[in-house]
Amino acid sequence: MAPGLTRTLLLFLLFPARAWAGEPQTSQVTGAVGGVALLNPRSPQNPSKYSQIHWRWENELRIASCRPGEQPSYPRSRFWGRLELLENATLRVSPLGLADSGEYHLYLEDDTGRESVEKVRLKVYDLVPKPHVVATTNGDPWQCNATLSCSVGLQEVTYEWITPQKPLMKEGPVLKVSFNPVVETYVCKVSNPVSSSNASLTFHHPCSWTDESSSVACATPSGRVALGAFVLLFLLLSAA
Repeated sequence: MAPGLTRTLLLFLLFPARAWAGEPQTSQVTGAVGGVALLNPRSPQNPSKYSQIHWRWENELRIASCRPGEQPSYPRSRFWGRLELLENATLRVSPLGLADSGEYHLYLEDDTGRESVEKVRLKVYDLVPKPHVVATTNGDPWQCNATLSCSVGLQEVTYEWITPQKPLMKEGPVLKVSFNPVVETYVCKVSNPVSSSNASLTFHHPCSWTDESSSVACATPSGRVALGAFVLLFLLLSAA
């Protein structure tokens, strides 16, 4: 290989490696809507060692800053009144909103003007509400076929179906079941990284279901037809 080409290749490999080494490492923090998030530096910091520290959101909007011996300042922004810069350079954000999700950069500037940067990625989630569960049945009531559905109206959640006999039956919002009549309860658990919530459906002989907040069974179509025929027969006998 020619010496000039070798030198060019070495420089090409060297500079990206240096740039990559200088990239700030990212910490991950999660929070719930209405809650509190503490954006911590990766290592404990002593702000008195630096001529200035400040936090930026999405590396553009300066939201908090401090100099040694002075009180922290908070420029006017949508974060106004919700921030507290602690002594170790940790930034406290409360109450949280979904729009607070994003990257936060901590800049630490020493007396020579040299900066070091730390990056924290915050993800804010809604609290999971109580799931809405529905059982849809069809076919022969003596060989019960049912589709159990579970929903919460949120994105970025996971669904699990659980029974007392099995810790985890299936992941996903829909569960199809088919069995001979036995009393059994199915629990839908919906989770995200900050919260979870459950709702249950209970099977009743011969093929009806109730959720935990209702005592009214949801009968199969064939069961409703049979009930209507019985009522009609009773009325005819009474008229006779």
